[in-house]
Amino acid sequence: MSQPLAPGAFAKALQDKRRGDRKRRWVLWGSIVGAVVLIGAAIYLFGFSPVFATHNVQVNGTSLLTEDEVREAAQVQLELPVLREDTGAIAERVRQLKPVRDVAVGRALPDTIVINVTERTLSYQVKEKGSVSWVDTEGVIYNTSAAGSDGVIQVSAPNADDRLRRDIATVVANLPDGVKADIESFSAKAVDRISFKLSGGREVVWGSAEESELKGQVLSALLSVEASVYDVSAPRDPITRK
Repeated sequence: MSQPLAPGAFAKALQDKRRGDRKRRWVLWGSIVGAVVLIGAAIYLFGFSPVFATHNVQVNGTSLLTEDEVREAAQVQLELPVLREDTGAIAERVRQLKPVRDVAVGRALPDTIVINVTERTLSYQVKEKGSVSWVDTEGVIYNTSAAGSDGVIQVSAPNADDRLRRDIATVVANLPDGVKADIESFSAKAVDRISFKLSGGREVVWGSAEESELKGQVLSALLSVEASVYDVSAPRDPITRK
């Protein structure tokens, strides 16, 4: 059976407990104040200090565009701390450049904004009056030049709209490689009147862009037959004519 504490011992124990409680409170408050100071210092260092200010803009992935064109479009605010740069707004501005299909913007501490550009892929070119339009795999016109490029299909498509340009891109994407290299002229008068001529005066009637994958496979097989016309507009019932 425990003995009750003497009045003096009880008072001392109570005083020790109070002293310990005060010490723990001071330690807790000290830790909180220290954490706040560290957080404040970090916020200042990364968000306001010139130590991490933006000094460089690195551009990757350009071919048709120049790095300077991308930097000009990006409008990165130099001397602003890197972590305060609005990377979403930068990306959106770069995305307005016609040759850009996609863009990703990141930060490289201590002082660099990195812009990774993915340019559009050339599918074919459309001959216009006095110029040539470059069309990507999605049917988007993204560049013009005075003349066509070697090894690129040149298409005659007067007054082609977005739908027809997309359909032509679908057809081109499904042409067998050997056929692409052998095309001498390509015509798209309407969405269901796509055709092209191969070497030796041979003509291919493609029709519409529907079932283009199957049409490409059928054409590849038909070319083993000597003919002047290969009609794959109805790929399950193709026709050849001499």
